Amino acid sequence: MRLRFVFISFYFALCFHSAIAQNEILQSGPMVGYSTMKEVALWVQTNQAAAVHFEYWERDKPEQRWKTDVYQTKKEEAYTAQLVAEVLPGRNYHYALYINERGVDFPYELAFQSQELWQWRTDPPDFSFALGSCTYINEPEFDRPGNPYGGDYQIFQAMDKENPDFMLWLGDNMYLREVDWNSKKGIFDRYTHTRSTPEMQSFLAGTHHYAVWDDHDYGPNDSD
Repeated sequence: MRLRFVFISFYFALCFHSAIAQNEILQSGPMVGYSTMKEVALWVQTNQAAAVHFEYWERDKPEQRWKTDVYQTKKEEAYTAQLVAEVLPGRNYHYALYINERGVDFPYELAFQSQELWQWRTDPPDFSFALGSCTYINEPEFDRPGNPYGGDYQIFQAMDKENPDFMLWLGDNMYLREVDWNSKKGIFDRYTHTRSTPEMQSFLAGTHHYAVWDDHDYGPNDSD
């Protein structure tokens, strides 16, 4: 009995260490993107080259799971990956992220939904959505001197609690700084910094996101 206890404890320690290791490779996300009747986009960013994929299942049928393709994140793409989950219309899914074939643990639910096939059948389904713009996340080293623009990022947690079907980002989804907009590295660094905001992560993981760009998403103020 004592030997068995030691073995189980050692096995648990190995699994726990592995989960921690994969969490350390995760930079931001996962984020749920567009939803259609047949596919849903899933996005994630690591902080080094890694093999990533998602597994997903219908909310009430966890015994049957599907798997996306595996993608190797690359430095030249800021270690991001967008993968597609093939789905059926009008279903609710849970999903899991795997980095280097190991599952990543989260303190919140990972979920998405596919669009309903209602045309010529029923009235359009009800839905709710959130919208916003001008996401300025402070980084003191590169902010303008004086009173900072950003702060109070719990707005993302408040929107998350409302559980909208999707979020519309209406532009200025981040604010490129003077050090950012003249180089690919600068732009990648700013997008990474904003998308890594801790208060944003649960909202990204369980709500579908759509976005348009305004000037600060790609250049200086009032750029064209």
